[in-house]
Amino acid sequence: MTTPRGGAQEGADRDEAFRRERPHLLAVAFRLLGSDADAQDVVQEAWIRYLRADVGGVENLPAWLTTVVTRLCLDLMRRSREVPQEPADMPEPVDDVEGPEEVALLAGDLTEAIAILLDQLTPPQRVALILHDVFGTPFDEVAHVLGTTPGSAKKLASRARARVRGPAGAADTDPGTARHVVDAFLKAAQQGDIDGLIEVLHPEVTRTADPQALPPGAALRVRGARTVVDETRALRANARQARVVSINGRPGIAVMADRGPRIALLFHIADQRIVHYDVIADPTRLALLRITD
Repeated sequence: MTTPRGGAQEGADRDEAFRRERPHLLAVAFRLLGSDADAQDVVQEAWIRYLRADVGGVENLPAWLTTVVTRLCLDLMRRSREVPQEPADMPEPVDDVEGPEEVALLAGDLTEAIAILLDQLTPPQRVALILHDVFGTPFDEVAHVLGTTPGSAKKLASRARARVRGPAGAADTDPGTARHVVDAFLKAAQQGDIDGLIEVLHPEVTRTADPQALPPGAALRVRGARTVVDETRALRANARQARVVSINGRPGIAVMADRGPRIALLFHIADQRIVHYDVIADPTRLALLRITD
């Protein structure tokens, strides 16, 4: 049977719409789950549901797809993790509303901190925090995803944020020292200097990244100085276009394009070594960052 031309074109348009959103959906799933494999599985399931759904009346397809992915992540977290519903020592949420600069500052620390504190956050708290603080999603949209009210979504994020503001999310190196370490890292990356990279990397350093920053199929999380060195050398062309900048008042690295930053690197430094860095390339995340020379 021959497929009508209009039907074939409609199918191609649907495929293209999902393909455009896939890197962002994968970024959201990875930040929520902390697992590359789980994120890939969730996005694949979202693709299957998308193909089966009638989306003709959907006005905002990116938001619809993000909701599908987030709810799939919620289901997975609830099935696979024993998380307390409300930890007894969880600080009470504050009433003041944090401004965009406060949220952007937190966004730089959340990846590592939440990975450490995963078992202390309920799945709804994690969703509220990641969607709002990392991706800038308004609380009314977060509430829709969670099936609750904007006020409740805000409270969930506030409780999670209070937990994350502990030692794991705190800057523990003064800006001058951090700048020296970041400078040394970029110089070594640009020159392909293996010894120089090893000198500034903690042996168990972790690197996380948005899919948009990596070649297709590359791992969203890697661990170990040798692995990071090998990857950094492979991506040397990016390093040559990069420069050290201030990101939300802390030293970082940015690769700039005509319309603004294309990639940003946020660092967690301890004892003059990089213990974690996050490579941000998702446009919604980049828009939250304040990058200055």
